[in-house]
Formats: sequence, C-alpha cells, structure tokens
Amino acid sequence: MPFKKPLAILLACTLVLPAGPAHANEQMVELVSSGWYQSYRLPDDVEQVELAQQLSGDCSFNRNWGYDIGRKDLWVTNGCGGRFRVVTRAGSQTSGGDNTGAWIAGAAVAAIAGAVILANRHDRDKDRDDGRYPDYPPQQGPAPWRGQEIRGQNGLCLDVAGGLRAGNALNVYQCTGAENQRFAWTRQGEMRVGDLCLDVAQGSTRQGARVIAWQCRNQPNQQWEWSGGQIRSLYTGMCLDIEGGRARPGQPVVMWPCAGSSNQRWR
Repeated sequence: MPFKKPLAILLACTLVLPAGPAHANEQMVELVSSGWYQSYRLPDDVEQVELAQQLSGDCSFNRNWGYDIGRKDLWVTNGCGGRFRVVTRAGSQTSGGDNTGAWIAGAAVAAIAGAVILANRHDRDKDRDDGRYPDYPPQQGPAPWRGQEIRGQNGLCLDVAGGLRAGNALNVYQCTGAENQRFAWTRQGEMRVGDLCLDVAQGSTRQGARVIAWQCRNQPNQQWEWSGGQIRSLYTGMCLDIEGGRARPGQPVVMWPCAGSSNQRWR
C-alpha cells in the first residue's frame, strides 16, 4: 500500500538515533531526626528511595523512616538519621547531562506512533465499517503502599476488629496479612490502616481508654510515636496495651501508662 512506504523509511531512520543512558539517576540526601519528624521534598520523577548509610538511632523502615512517592515525601523520626539514595528516572533533567539524543529519540518515537495509528486507521476504515475501536486495558499506576503487620505478645497482630469501618475497635488477633492488620506511619505521626487512622476514642485521657479506627483528621488524639518497642500516644502520653496482659485473639488494645511490659511491646 503506498501509505506504508514512508512508514518503513521512518522506522529505518530510527536505527541511527543516538542512544540515551540506560542507567537511572541517583542523588544522596542526608536527613536526621532530633527525636521528631523531619521531612524532605523528593524530586517529581522519583522512583525509589533506599537507606544507604545509617548515621544515628534506630532506622527501621516504615517505623522510623519511610517515603511516599505519591506525596514526594521522605521522612525520619524517633532519632533516626541516615544518608538516603534517591533514584530518579533515566534521562531526567535532574541528572544535569545532555538529553538532546533522548529528546530526538522521544520525538521520533512519537512520530512513529502517530504513523502507526494512521496506518491502522487506514486499514481498519478499508476493511471495516462498524465504527468500533479495539479495547485497550487501562494504564496501571504504581501499587499503593499497603503498610505492614505490627506484632505483639504471643506473636499476635494489631487488628481492627470486624474490618475497616470507622468506630471499630483495636484488638489483637492471629496474623492474617489482611488490610485491617496493615499499618503505615505518616510524617504527621498518624498510624494509618486503609483510609482510616488509629484514634483514642472520644479524645479520652483516662487509663483504659479504647483505641479505634476513625477518619483521619490530623488531630492530637491521632498522633503516635514508636519508641523502644512501645507505641505511645502523643496526646495522652500512654502506650498501646493488650488489656489485662491477656494476649489472646480478640483481646482489646487500650491506653495504659507506659511500663515496658511484654503486653506493651510491638515489633
């Protein structure tokens, strides 16, 4: 077909384009917590962050340091300090190199894609007249960070009883890996589980106060810190405690003065 001859020439021309660098770009960032949350704005094209060197404190991932690619946020807390390797996309402007070849290649690819689309449409219009287009699968974005299990006495996991609904209480249960047992820390000190946050019920400051899952509102009774294996409320100063020291499935987790006992230890 006459239309396809220029397309073949265009495809052949792409073989002589200069190739861009195949490796990703990296930069090192030093971030140290003085006991509270410190954060660093990540580049827009960030793909991955790694702890390259621990400088101070306990740097357990998603407890004392972590990152959120969606929010472009790297954070440390509870005295963790480190040098972090920030990996960005190959050919990004952040590398400071010459991207002329990559730009030309990108333009050529776009031209080829346009030519292919036109060729396909030409053939389809010739062979079909029903007006239908092929169905393409939706683009898949990066998988959301799902958090992690937090294990306590007798190997039981923190668990939102009955699933992820606002108002459901925190207890311990056999570890299943379900969404209602996967917690993620934010730089605001929240403990997120799904779209909800751990919350000292009704803002109570009494011993034995219930802990529930609730809509995230960045309130003081939704702020926590992990220190010495204990999870302490910045609002009450008390710790998550398996009620009565009875570590059995379904046992409530409440607020209680921090004592370092085994029913207040989490990992």
